[in-house]
Amino acid sequence: MRKIIIFFIILTIIGTVSLVAINLRKDSPHTDDTSETAITQPIDLSGLDSYQPANGSIATAANASAGEEPAASQAFTIRMNFVGDIMLAGNDTATSSIDAMASSQPSTYFFKNVRDYFLNDDITIANCENVFSDNDNLVKTDKGEAAAIEQYNNALAEYNSAVALAQQTGTTVNMEKPEYTFRAFWFRSKAATAKLLPENGVDVVSIDNNHTYDFGTDGNMDTRAALDVAGVDWGKDGKIVYKEINGFTIAFVFGSMYSAGGEQAMLVDLEEADANSDYQVVYFHGGEEKVHAYEDWKQASCHNLVDHGADLVIGSHPHVLQPMETYNGVNIVYSLGNFIFGGNNYPENRTLIYNQTLTITQDAATGGFTVTNTDVTLIPCYVYTGESNNYQPAVIENETDKQLVIDFMQGKRELPY
Repeated sequence: MRKIIIFFIILTIIGTVSLVAINLRKDSPHTDDTSETAITQPIDLSGLDSYQPANGSIATAANASAGEEPAASQAFTIRMNFVGDIMLAGNDTATSSIDAMASSQPSTYFFKNVRDYFLNDDITIANCENVFSDNDNLVKTDKGEAAAIEQYNNALAEYNSAVALAQQTGTTVNMEKPEYTFRAFWFRSKAATAKLLPENGVDVVSIDNNHTYDFGTDGNMDTRAALDVAGVDWGKDGKIVYKEINGFTIAFVFGSMYSAGGEQAMLVDLEEADANSDYQVVYFHGGEEKVHAYEDWKQASCHNLVDHGADLVIGSHPHVLQPMETYNGVNIVYSLGNFIFGGNNYPENRTLIYNQTLTITQDAATGGFTVTNTDVTLIPCYVYTGESNNYQPAVIENETDKQLVIDFMQGKRELPY
């Protein structure tokens, strides 16, 4: 009988403990159920932003109502427009027709057909292909002109001697009269012309190109000063431009390369940029002029830039368009050609605005950024819209002309027209 009583006592104790445990589990606000059913993919919250709790899973309405304060991930876009060479100057002097227009026409004259694209984006980037200076005492950089003149004068003297001898002896001259064939260009405009860039939406320019030192160090320093006064950010080898939007930092690395291995200096800047920004853009000047196909060495150099962290590579200098490609997920545009070009009256009349729009999401818990989408838009343009160069690029409306440019940029054609 005693054994039966003890058995019932033990059974009663076990039952009581079990009921208490069950009630504790039901009543506890710190249940571990969420660790067993953690959601790692975004869920539909009926149009609301997904919440990102500290543990990295997506918070549901249930655990949010249990006292947790949900934090919404933030998404935003950054729209960047890139154009090629902007040369607001004529050759050699500061009194060319383009300078006269800059002084006499409204400040919107050169950009009037395209400025809305630049004023309504986040960042517009271009290559500045001229010197800005009011210094009348600037000396042109010798680009081989002195040697060419000496060579020409010597050849002309030899020819004249041959002509004089032929006249004396009644013989004929067995040589052709030499021609002076040397060509070089020096581009500058007034310092005040620099203000046209920001007034029409251009935010950042490269001054790392073959005309940067057309008028020596003095001309280059005047250019920097004019851009500073105008409020335009400028970059070059060794000077990275950083732009921050909503905490997301984009670095713009600039440089020139005219032969294999020319990217090495930019790799140094690229490493620095990678340590101080979230996204790295390389804008370079280089390659052979007036050819529509990029060289093998230039392709290899651009690939090397991507391999070292570039998220976008943009090229200029050939004065004509060159196709683009995607390498390891990174877009490379080998040449954007001319945009506003004061160099001559009949430049090749095709260019484009390259738009790349980033969608960026910021993790609310960590503050880290992720580029979740990249959209590219090619906007084909004419370099000029008059019978000859009126220095006014305009978006191409003709569907046939527009498609020819797009097909060329995608490598489907040999020429963009």
